[in-house]
Amino acid sequence: MRRKAAAIVEKILLRVAIYIRVSTDRQVKEGDSMRDQLATGQRYIDSHENMILVDTYIDDGISGQKLKRDDFQRLLDDVRDGRIDLIIFTRLDRWFRNLRHYLNTQDILDRNNVSWTAIEQPYFDTSTPHGRAFVNNSMIWAELEAQNDSDRILGVFDDKVDNGEVLSGSTPLGYSIVDKHLHPDDDAPTAVSVFQFYRRTGNLSETLRYMEREFGLVRSAASLKNMLTNTKYVGVFRDNESYCPAIIDRDLFDDVQRLLSINIKDGKKHDYIFGGLVVCSDCDHVMSGCQQRCGGRPRADGTRTIYKYSCYRCRQGVNLHRCPNRKIVMESTLEAMLLDRIRPELEKYIADYEVANLPALRTDAKRRSVEGKLQKLKDLYLNDLITMDEFKVDREKLLIQLEKIKAEETRPVKDLSYLREFLKMDFESVYDTFSIPEKRELWRSIIREIRVDHEKNIQIIFL
Repeated sequence: MRRKAAAIVEKILLRVAIYIRVSTDRQVKEGDSMRDQLATGQRYIDSHENMILVDTYIDDGISGQKLKRDDFQRLLDDVRDGRIDLIIFTRLDRWFRNLRHYLNTQDILDRNNVSWTAIEQPYFDTSTPHGRAFVNNSMIWAELEAQNDSDRILGVFDDKVDNGEVLSGSTPLGYSIVDKHLHPDDDAPTAVSVFQFYRRTGNLSETLRYMEREFGLVRSAASLKNMLTNTKYVGVFRDNESYCPAIIDRDLFDDVQRLLSINIKDGKKHDYIFGGLVVCSDCDHVMSGCQQRCGGRPRADGTRTIYKYSCYRCRQGVNLHRCPNRKIVMESTLEAMLLDRIRPELEKYIADYEVANLPALRTDAKRRSVEGKLQKLKDLYLNDLITMDEFKVDREKLLIQLEKIKAEETRPVKDLSYLREFLKMDFESVYDTFSIPEKRELWRSIIREIRVDHEKNIQIIFL
């Protein structure tokens, strides 16, 4: 008799799962925290003699519109394993705010004879047709409200961006949050070093090893690439050009983006010195590296040695016939040409650039002079050496001069010191001892493009 009674009780007992979801800090503050939901669920089970708690499933910081929630998926696995009879949660919006996701999940529950109850909304009942229809209609309105909430949140985010405020607690390396704004911190020099190292090598794998070796930072290739393309490092985010203080120079950032766009992938069969640098002048497409085969003289046994030479071709011309440039350019020819022409062309480039930008250099000196006078004028006034009227009159004159000088400045002047340093090196005498990656690093440090047309005219474009 005791065994029979125990079996009856076992059949009557409902195995209950408590599901809890909190998506925002605001919900926690407004009394919908995990602790509140758990206490409500436990009270509900305690008030029913035929219920026993199987497990508690908690998803923290996840929207109800998302189906991929860790504990929610674990809950469905337990449903499929037949461990649960009833799922309880406080309100319907804790369960779902997307009608399609709800219907798909409900199908799983129906197949496994599992019901659910929103314990603070007892009129939701999935065991009757009318209750099911009421739930479906409610899910439509819940989804609409969620979408409206999403629009409101996006509006708040846009306003935050316009005012230079952070959107989350996540910050790029080199920045910390101070009064809701990004400010450079002690790691800013580390971020600069990472950008500079990648510009020197153009290699993500080497940069990852450098970060771990020098700074103890372990990152994935995807994480590093996200860092190197993050415009916050130059003070820009979305449409706000002055979102935060920049810690990476614009020229350095742009150079890194250029290198990322031509980044040579690992796992290739052949290594090319000028991969990504050779551009077709006729169609502006990057020319592909390829191997040219050439057979040597036949031996006595009739065999011959097959030689392979690295070269470049325009696929638009050779393969697709969309470009008149169908010439093959040998890598050895490019090397010899660069070694012969690089010094005189680089010296000419520096001289021409300085002559063209001489007015800008002069106005820059003038501007600094006027700014210095403004500071001295301010010091005179603060030390009571001139009156307020004298300060205003002289300050107005200097501000007019400053505006005229700024109007003359048409474009920023490049810092060509790294090119001058390159010319000081005696790289020609040791060039033959370099490996292919070392040669590639050397040319990428000073050259933006090597342009070749269908007549094999070669033009060097410096950084």
